[in-house]
Amino acid sequence: MQSYLAHNLQFIGLLFASLWAGVLNTLAGGGSFLTLPILLSVMQARGFSSVSAQSTNIVALWPGQWSSVAVFRHDLKSHAHRIVPLAVASLAGGLVGAWLLLLTPNQRFLHLLPWLMLFAAFMFFISDPLGRWVNRHRAARVSEFWLVAGIAVISAYVGYFGAGGGFLVMAWIGVCGITEMKEMIALKTVNGLVSIGIAVVWFALHAHIEWGLCGMMAVLAMLGGYLAAHSSRRVHPVWMRNIVSLIGFVTAAWFFWRDYAH
Repeated sequence: MQSYLAHNLQFIGLLFASLWAGVLNTLAGGGSFLTLPILLSVMQARGFSSVSAQSTNIVALWPGQWSSVAVFRHDLKSHAHRIVPLAVASLAGGLVGAWLLLLTPNQRFLHLLPWLMLFAAFMFFISDPLGRWVNRHRAARVSEFWLVAGIAVISAYVGYFGAGGGFLVMAWIGVCGITEMKEMIALKTVNGLVSIGIAVVWFALHAHIEWGLCGMMAVLAMLGGYLAAHSSRRVHPVWMRNIVSLIGFVTAAWFFWRDYAH
């Protein structure tokens, strides 16, 4: 009876986490901090591996990326000549990351997970001062080669884990000389669509996805993103990044405790 109750509570928690993940991903990013810990517990109880849980999480949250396309499509016009090279780099990097994830043994990924969470939380935490540093040291001209090469490397991380990847993309775009915020977000959106999109295709073909949970999570994450889009102007970005960072650090600490306690 207690096991049945705990399972139902976890399932309800996953639904609420998916809704709020859509909100966070629209406003600041970091939705995986909420969904992955609960999804991991639910799927392991059903006999799935941690790698399958991570794959399912990436697939479930990807549809929310489309909510930004219509909003920022006009900001891509001045970068039309960069879209194809950046999309190819994102495609290659995302595919490598997804491929590496499915090659990672289950126990090794569990040991890597708290470190990945800690890295992502740290990136969110330093995003504001790092953004100011980027503005002070940005390149006078865009370096096309390094822009594309850096996006390919970051996309491998996005395809493997994802959390904090959007900020890494924006920071690198800024370092390479593109500093208009809407244009940075638009190019980041292209990267997310392609790098996560190819990972989704790879996981759909080669990973053990829990499609029932995945579908429910995707619908709720898209709903959360839609609701967040209408309230984004009332949200202070620095406070939101700090909240996401706090959630990330707490999640990383929980994973460290879980890893070393067992």
